[in-house]
Amino acid sequence: MNKILTIYFFNKKQNSVLVLLGLQSLLLMLLRVKITHDIYLLFLIWNLFLGYIPYFLSSKLNTAIPGYFSFYLLFLGWILFLPNAFYLITDFVHLHYSSRFQFLFDALLLTSFTIAGFYAGIASLYHIHRLLEMKYTAKKSNCIVIIICYLSSFGVYLGRILRFNSWDILSNPIELFNSIFKSIFYFETIVFTITLGTFIVFIYKLSHSLLNKKTN
Repeated sequence: MNKILTIYFFNKKQNSVLVLLGLQSLLLMLLRVKITHDIYLLFLIWNLFLGYIPYFLSSKLNTAIPGYFSFYLLFLGWILFLPNAFYLITDFVHLHYSSRFQFLFDALLLTSFTIAGFYAGIASLYHIHRLLEMKYTAKKSNCIVIIICYLSSFGVYLGRILRFNSWDILSNPIELFNSIFKSIFYFETIVFTITLGTFIVFIYKLSHSLLNKKTN
C-alpha cells in the first residue's frame, strides 16, 4: 500500500514541477537575452530538451508491456539519453566573469537549468526504480539503480570531456566504442565518473527518502 501511495504522490506532482522548472529556465534565458543582447547561452535550451527526453521515455516505459520489443527499445533509449539530464551541471564551465551582475545572473541561470535537468533525471530514475521493484528484490533494485547512476556519470564524461553525444551510437559507433575502451583506463575518467556518480546517487537517495517520508 505504501508503494502505491508513493507512486501516486510522485506522479501527481512531477509533471507540473517539470513544466514550472522548464518555464522558469526559459524565462530567465529570455530575460538574459533582453538585458545583454547576447545569445551565447541559448544552447542551454537544447541541452534541457535533451535532458527531458529520458523522463518522457521512462514515462512511456510505465505503460509498455515487459517482454515486447517496444519495451526494450524504450529502455535502451532511456539508458542512452539519461546522461543528458545530468549533463547540464557541467555547463557551469561556460560561466565567465564580465561584470558582477552578469556573473551572478548567469550563475542563477545555469543553476535553474541544472536543477530542471536533475529533477527530470531523478524523476526518470524513480520510474525505472519502481519498475525494477516489480521484478526484483529491493536490494537488487537499489544496486541496479546505483549502477545506472555511475553509468550515467560515465556518459556525462563522454559528452563533456570527449565531446560525444547520444546520437553517436548510430552515426559514429566505431569511434565511440574505441574511445570508450581507451578512456576506461584513464585516471581522470575514473575520478570524474566516481565523483559525479556519487553525487547523483546522493541526490537520488535523498529525494527518494524525502518522498517516502511525505507519503508515510
